Amino acid sequence: MKTLHKGLQISGRNGNVYTIDSLISAGTGQGDIYRVFNSRKEVFAMKLFHPGSKKKKLLKQIIRLIKRGQACEVFVIPIEIVDYKQQIGYVMEYIGPEYMNAAALFNGVEKDGVMINLPWHVKLTLLACIVEPFVVLNTAKLGIMDIKFDNIKIDLNNLKVKVLDTDTIVYSKDKSVVLGTVGFMPPNTMMRRETPNEFNDVYAIAVLIFMTLMGAHPLDGKRRMQPCNEQIDTYLFGTHPVYMFNPNDASNRPIPQDSFGRNQQQVIDKFNKYPKYFKDAMRKTFVDGLYDGEKRTTMTEWLEILERLYNDSFICEQCGEEYFFDANEKACSVCKQELVKPIFIQSEKSLPIFNGMTIFSDDLWNTTNHYEVFKVVETKYDGRFGLQNLLRDKAVLKLPNGTEKSFNHSEEIPIFLDGEIEIESNKIKFM
Repeated sequence: MKTLHKGLQISGRNGNVYTIDSLISAGTGQGDIYRVFNSRKEVFAMKLFHPGSKKKKLLKQIIRLIKRGQACEVFVIPIEIVDYKQQIGYVMEYIGPEYMNAAALFNGVEKDGVMINLPWHVKLTLLACIVEPFVVLNTAKLGIMDIKFDNIKIDLNNLKVKVLDTDTIVYSKDKSVVLGTVGFMPPNTMMRRETPNEFNDVYAIAVLIFMTLMGAHPLDGKRRMQPCNEQIDTYLFGTHPVYMFNPNDASNRPIPQDSFGRNQQQVIDKFNKYPKYFKDAMRKTFVDGLYDGEKRTTMTEWLEILERLYNDSFICEQCGEEYFFDANEKACSVCKQELVKPIFIQSEKSLPIFNGMTIFSDDLWNTTNHYEVFKVVETKYDGRFGLQNLLRDKAVLKLPNGTEKSFNHSEEIPIFLDGEIEIESNKIKFM
């Protein structure tokens, strides 16, 4: 289909005029997306639907979205409707090149010609940033009905998220304009036994989380090698879906090596070391809730699980592989180096500390106040980690032999496991 040329002007229904600057993406399911600017040289993106699209239905949906506004700033929604010949479209926020496709969570990013995985805690943080706006959407009884990696953009430098293609958002009881995407929609929706509903989004989110953390689709195990009389994705995700780790059906387990060249041993290894509450949440969605949406793990529950995984985990200092504090491993299963668990800082609350992290008041104490207390840094004391005092109050380090030393604002306090720090009348220990 012929794309629009640079410099072409298109009118919006609110009286604004937009000039085509460049093509962002072509040949998407519904239309093409362009970079445009208005008379004040402000940059936007414009989606122009293909000719022949269901104009009345699309128009009604876009008008509804514009009137409703953003559920939160993560969602990139229509701002103004535009017309070009027999086509309609809409203008929306422009997402710059600092944002990349969220598939990087699953596939990794390229560095010097090699694909490398994102750091574990970056993955968890971004997953939480993705789930949080869907909690808001779900609470408002709205659904996007097409959650997938391609509809989500991530900014790795600032750990921010944007959700695109929001023109599919509907009230969860209304008829959706899309079914979803293969692999991200429940079997009953894929086989058209039921229309998309309020429980479709939590299914897709569970797929996205599983793929990010495990490195494979939850329904794509050794049954891909099974001879069948239908398209293989239809068989795996629609007519004969079986969860990889279904406790009652081992027919679709991940296998170390198959004829497609896949090595799923890492999926087995990762899943085995994850905590029970994570495994239970996946079972609820892909076993109990495979056909019954009401039994699936909810958005709110996923957000709590991701936060809990973050707090319960540490990484191998040599290769970055994730582990959990209740694990018994002595050596990393990937690089074979000794596993060193992080130190915990403890006052009224406790949390693991990592180099570079900032510790806030509500991390340590039962308070609603939120302000910086320490930053974990490498000190001048033989490479020992320490806490940089971010408060105006002095911090006093007390050692068992009776030695005491005061540290002013911005000074670095070395960490001694048998020592104690007193600050703001609170005592802090290490474990």
